[in-house]
Amino acid sequence: MSSKLRYYVYDNYALNGHRFFKNVTKSYPIQIDDQDDEDTLYDFCNVFVTIDNNNSIRVDLLGAMPITQEMIDFVEIYEGSADRAEGKLHLQLNPEQIGALYDLADLIRRTADMGETVGNRNWKKISARTISSLYRFMRVIGEYRQGARVQVH
Repeated sequence: MSSKLRYYVYDNYALNGHRFFKNVTKSYPIQIDDQDDEDTLYDFCNVFVTIDNNNSIRVDLLGAMPITQEMIDFVEIYEGSADRAEGKLHLQLNPEQIGALYDLADLIRRTADMGETVGNRNWKKISARTISSLYRFMRVIGEYRQGARVQVH
């Protein structure tokens, strides 16, 4: 059975109506950040979500971002992990736990001035955009949970 939530998220993040995948019934990572062609690839923080058929949501942040011990402790609560050296952080959520991303966004906000520690002079700007991407995703999930109509294409 396919995930209606996955379709809903996919439709909200499809670029200009273009479809990323031919078969949305499979769990592919969906990029939810606002990266564009003007961004420096090595400084940017990519944010992906993967939604399985049981609506479990894996959130992955990848990039040159400072990862504090507080962030590591936080993601472990949600069956996640972090790798400071690789700039990777992930956690597992269900739609009812999506509010945890507010806490993650706050932890990211606290690192805004720490970009030099990971060699990312653009982190202050990128951290704000990463937070904005997490807020938008929480809004999308909230709309889904409130019964927004889902169109399957």
